[in-house]
Amino acid sequence: MILPPINRRVTPAPDLRAEVFEDVDISLPELYLAVAQNGVGVIEGRTFRRCRLQGPGIMLVSSGTTFEETNFGDPRGDMKNMILYPAGSKVIGSIPVRDCRFIGCEFFGLGFTGAPEILEQFLAIPSGPIS
Repeated sequence: MILPPINRRVTPAPDLRAEVFEDVDISLPELYLAVAQNGVGVIEGRTFRRCRLQGPGIMLVSSGTTFEETNFGDPRGDMKNMILYPAGSKVIGSIPVRDCRFIGCEFFGLGFTGAPEILEQFLAIPSGPIS
């Protein structure tokens, strides 16, 4: 799969209530607010294909969420720069995502947190210096 070019035209998602998003740009905080307006506290069961997801924010990656051919953004040479470890049992202020699929997507201005095993998977992603 070919990832969308970073300089592609911005295409906002027309409906943040959709279950499937393709080739659109999504503000993750705005998506969360749209979901929360319906009394739900987690983005759940969505599929994102070739989307650009933007922050600022911290995505709390929960069970069942998968990433395929994903550009997590610019880690400034080290994936550790994008990972935040919770200091307590809750991660207040983060955007929870559960049972979602991200296929050929890219992230901009987002950090990631979650259970230790999820964070270890993120840290295993190779990264190098910016050219």
